[in-house]
Amino acid sequence: MQITRSTRRSCWRPCRPVAIAVLFLTFFAKTEQSIGITKLFLTEFIAREKQENVQDVKEVYDFVIVGGGAAGAALANRLSEISQWQILLLEAGGRDNLFSDVPFFAAYLQSTALNWNFRAEKQDGICLGIKEERCPMPRGKGLGGSTIINYMIHNRGNPDDFDSWAAAGNEGWSYKDVLPYFKKFENVNFKDTSSTHKRGKGGPVNVEYVPYRSPLVRIFVKANKQLGRNVIDYNGDTQFGVDYLQSTTRRGKRVTAASAYLKPIFGRPNLHVLTKARVTKVVIDPSNKNATAVEYLWRKMKRTVRARKEIILSASAYQSPQLLMLSGIGPRKHLEELNIPVLVDLPVGETMYDHLFLSALTFVTNTTNMSFDTDRLGLNEILDYKRGTGLLTVPGALEALAFVKTNNSKQPQDVPDIEFMFLAGSPASDHGTGALRALQWKEDIFEQVYKPLEGKDQFTIATMLFRPKSKGFIKLKDNNPLHWPLIYTNYLKEPEDMETMVQGVKEALRLLETPAMQAIGARVVDTPIPTCTQHTFASDSYWECLIRSLAGSLYHPVSTCRMGPTNDSAAVVSPTLQVYGVQNLRVVDASVLPYITTGHTQAPVYMIAEKAADMIKAAWYWGQDESSR
Repeated sequence: MQITRSTRRSCWRPCRPVAIAVLFLTFFAKTEQSIGITKLFLTEFIAREKQENVQDVKEVYDFVIVGGGAAGAALANRLSEISQWQILLLEAGGRDNLFSDVPFFAAYLQSTALNWNFRAEKQDGICLGIKEERCPMPRGKGLGGSTIINYMIHNRGNPDDFDSWAAAGNEGWSYKDVLPYFKKFENVNFKDTSSTHKRGKGGPVNVEYVPYRSPLVRIFVKANKQLGRNVIDYNGDTQFGVDYLQSTTRRGKRVTAASAYLKPIFGRPNLHVLTKARVTKVVIDPSNKNATAVEYLWRKMKRTVRARKEIILSASAYQSPQLLMLSGIGPRKHLEELNIPVLVDLPVGETMYDHLFLSALTFVTNTTNMSFDTDRLGLNEILDYKRGTGLLTVPGALEALAFVKTNNSKQPQDVPDIEFMFLAGSPASDHGTGALRALQWKEDIFEQVYKPLEGKDQFTIATMLFRPKSKGFIKLKDNNPLHWPLIYTNYLKEPEDMETMVQGVKEALRLLETPAMQAIGARVVDTPIPTCTQHTFASDSYWECLIRSLAGSLYHPVSTCRMGPTNDSAAVVSPTLQVYGVQNLRVVDASVLPYITTGHTQAPVYMIAEKAADMIKAAWYWGQDESSR
């Protein structure tokens, strides 16, 4: 084959981000600071290797934590503060890498071994433009969990979320109760502008405004202001308005649960961390329903570790319920169908909420070089990143959030029903090498709609549905613990969800009417996607088709091990997060949320873990009854 200039370019573009990462390290090795940088690199590499090289795992611990994500890492840190307690943290994945530290590469991480790469089952009327018509459902695999592959969005939710939890009988979970725990883990490095002190200082998780801002995001914020939305701190007094992205980064580098909670304490002798350890079952004594041990696979060997006090599942909204069901805790009929002995009949996995979002609303402008494009990455961007600034510090091109109440809203007055996420780019910006693979859209959509946009300035306004009415569920595929669970999203089963999404799209298009957007000639890309050519572009039927084709998960599954009082027939765990009907077994992760938050789920999971750690200390160390706290 003759190698032409265009051939070289087509080979280069898919590899460009990897090449940039290689150049990144090569640059560090050749500067006058090479010795110091090399030492830092080796220190970081060795520290991460230690996470996988624990050789002295014992037969029994006080607490065994399953899952090293946001909740598991936080619990490991807080519980190991009690020097008398022996803690074991088991994580199925390995460690992250220096490439994953760079926020700009977030989309690429969805297609790596750092992602479990779950996919939902095919269902009518949703994900019609996605390969095999199955929605991708990413979950992080490795120390840090989903915090190693997510977009680092720090958004607590609305105070009404937590007050609703308390009103449903979950005592101790009102906004007043949980606010101290949000503040406890935060290290906010900008001024708290709330009327009463609501932001935290000195916590392990750094929160900052993204150091770099594109010209287009400033125009987006200005356009929202022209529609009457104030610039706000969306984790402060109100959610209504627009704000630049608050990200869990430090000087432009990703902060994961592992780097925040685990890396600083790897020297604690009472904490052992074992990676690449796949937990397969919780061992429960059938005579007294006491959880006593955990079975796991490590280096192709089956092992068992016992817990003196508690076993804590922090394995995600998919795998915590999966482990419960494999251990005999779940819906009786479902477990009996799979020949799993039923120890406790509970509605595990029967409730699942998730945020539906649409990232296919793309706009072009008359500007030049204002949006992100991987063709523009080079040495200057690496130098900027080294200084803690530049476009590589932007989480996958995501730069701002806006909060909207549509005419369709049935939420309380101070609760938005739609969030806009502004990205200064589209799947064309990386030539189909990152975002397209993460979203798993069919190739003809990229070829017909996005490929013609390559080289042009463009941006995306992604629309997210805050409080979906549609409820999904998960089941076991069989009784093999190595098989993935079956995920049924049931997106758009409730008509109200579609109505609100369409209203959200129309509200996003209203931004084009503002002077700020008109000044740059912003216009929506009006090439219909292949699955919707039978509809008139911009009609309600077209938007509905677009939503059914390309809307999917924003990776916020919750409620599969729902928290609730004893009279809640859908509850799996108590307000103290203890599994009903079983002794010494808790679930601490996103699966316990009784309802989905009006925000993103990373911050609430950190909060839940911080509160759970105090509950556990109250029960086993402080000598106080948990219900009194």
